Amino acid sequence: MQSVSLVNTSIDGAKLKYSHLENNKYLFEYPCERNDECTDYKVIFLPGVYKFELYGASGGSHINNASSYRFENNSCIDDQIVLKYGGNTACQKVSSNGGAGGYISGKIKLKKLTATFLTIGGQGIFSHNSICYWDDACFNIEHLIKGGCGGGGSSSDYCVDSNTVDCGSGSGGGQTAVKFIENDLWHRVLVSGGGGGSDDKNGEFAKTDDGSGGSGGNLTAQSWFVDGILHDEYIAFGSGEAARLGKSKNPNAVQINGSLDIAGAGGGSSWALTSDAIIPQGLINASEMFYENIISKEYAFTKHSGYLFEDVIHVPGIWNGHGKIIITILDSYECQTCLNCIKMKINFNSFILLIEVKS
Repeated sequence: MQSVSLVNTSIDGAKLKYSHLENNKYLFEYPCERNDECTDYKVIFLPGVYKFELYGASGGSHINNASSYRFENNSCIDDQIVLKYGGNTACQKVSSNGGAGGYISGKIKLKKLTATFLTIGGQGIFSHNSICYWDDACFNIEHLIKGGCGGGGSSSDYCVDSNTVDCGSGSGGGQTAVKFIENDLWHRVLVSGGGGGSDDKNGEFAKTDDGSGGSGGNLTAQSWFVDGILHDEYIAFGSGEAARLGKSKNPNAVQINGSLDIAGAGGGSSWALTSDAIIPQGLINASEMFYENIISKEYAFTKHSGYLFEDVIHVPGIWNGHGKIIITILDSYECQTCLNCIKMKINFNSFILLIEVKS
């Protein structure tokens, strides 16, 4: 790594939050104060072999503690798996909980200096903004519970009365992503999905009014729970679309609408550019949270662009909180000339020294 900076330093409270963990391993954390507004890191990578580990952000939780991946039978992913991949969740037998963020890792050899942009997902929150119940105003943008930076879906406002006992809904956690060359959605090469938001804090675990959010992670992310039952008959292609009145404007999203207020939200999927990856053909749409101001572009890379990941591992639902990225330098580039080798070694050692001084 040659340099590290923030893309937009004008964001209030934004500051570099990376550290040298051990040996050649570095941690990049969420660099902002607000969950819904942040900036990316820009990292210039020297030629070499790197391992990237990404953790998506969790969805909003009324206990501020998303559960480990919850199976259809209401058991959870084994604690040993959580620990093996650096997760921090436990099995929470709690009604209407937010979904945990996913994990993905992969190794890549970069053959040249590579500008890289790191999006760290913002955690979804559980909150309310006004006294709002079964009212169209609950879906007004100023009342929405903002989803986490990185595409987390915003949830509708909910509060029955001023005593605030029956108040709050959970928004979705944002994705954590790596982008090469340019900082836009069409240059993503590695993504870890965020957890889905939750219903209110009412209900009984695995029974009536348990509207928990699905976990993020895997190529096909988990869907959502209604009355404690996992509903997997739809795949939510909405990509962080906010709660709205009526059905989605996205033709690829779930086209069912109604007045049900006991459901959670689906998690976000993970993806990696690999030799066997499915790359969408043609134009790919990106939009704002209400599927407006659509921008369409083709995916930036092919399988011959030189940016394929290997040894990719997916683990869903093992991270609570803002997302993070861990990068390990596995090997330095095989220098073509003595001069290049000396130059690269000086830059590399300077970066290591800089990290250690700031830690």
